[in-house]
Amino acid sequence: MTCSPDKNNTPTRPSLSVDWEVYAAMLEDSDMPLDDQKELIETLWSIVVMFVDLGYDLKPTTQICGEDQEALEQDSTDLVSLLNSEWAQTRAEEGQWQE
Repeated sequence: MTCSPDKNNTPTRPSLSVDWEVYAAMLEDSDMPLDDQKELIETLWSIVVMFVDLGYDLKPTTQICGEDQEALEQDSTDLVSLLNSEWAQTRAEEGQWQE
């Protein structure tokens, strides 16, 4: 049997709203009609809110990657080191062909 959620212990999410003046200023040089500007801002705002809803309370290292933080910390190879080693290997291989 499952218990009903306790509404008193659930965290409240902050409400998000559009500041029309800020975004309207970004579109003031546009030749779009005001209704189209407002529709564009509403559409973009709804996309932003969806991303916030999707990412709310996610722990990317454990839920997205499927790995915990310790496993990620043990892997010391970063992208720059990987690219440098591949570049050095490519130069060495090219040097063999030039001899």
